[in-house]
Amino acid sequence: MPSLVNRLIAGRQITAMHMLLQCSTGAVTLRQGPAAEPGTAPAWFAFLRPAHSEGLPDWPATVGHTDKGLMLDCGTILDFRPADQLLQSHADLWLTPMTGVQPPARNDVDVLDRTYQVLDARLEASTDSENDPLQSVRLMVGMARGSAAEGNLFRAAHSLTLCESLVQRL
Repeated sequence: MPSLVNRLIAGRQITAMHMLLQCSTGAVTLRQGPAAEPGTAPAWFAFLRPAHSEGLPDWPATVGHTDKGLMLDCGTILDFRPADQLLQSHADLWLTPMTGVQPPARNDVDVLDRTYQVLDARLEASTDSENDPLQSVRLMVGMARGSAAEGNLFRAAHSLTLCESLVQRL
């Protein structure tokens, strides 16, 4: 019998796998994001332990399953959304709150350029910019910006997914 995770994926293409939070506890609660279209599978799944699931009451997700055999760490997200939606999600969830850069309507390159400039200015103002953890964040945003400028939104979204893990440590 296939595992629950294999049944959830069911031949769908995972566009991103990332960690919502740093927790090494095994997940027993599955929260699922809204479907892209009515009648379709959820756009993403988040694997959480109950305390973390309950700590996100305003999150746009429903509890889809509770099972001790989920077999992924708490905080793991399997995402099936297209790259442009992943980029928008990154902007909404952490890029804008961290930098104040408001994304204009669907101009991912401009958002990433302005975000890079904000990070660059913060590093210039830092008293110890050489050891500032924002160096790594700026590097990953720079990679995302270059990929978006080349038209590769999937690679840009992947860079921001990795960057999201760095931002959690700030």
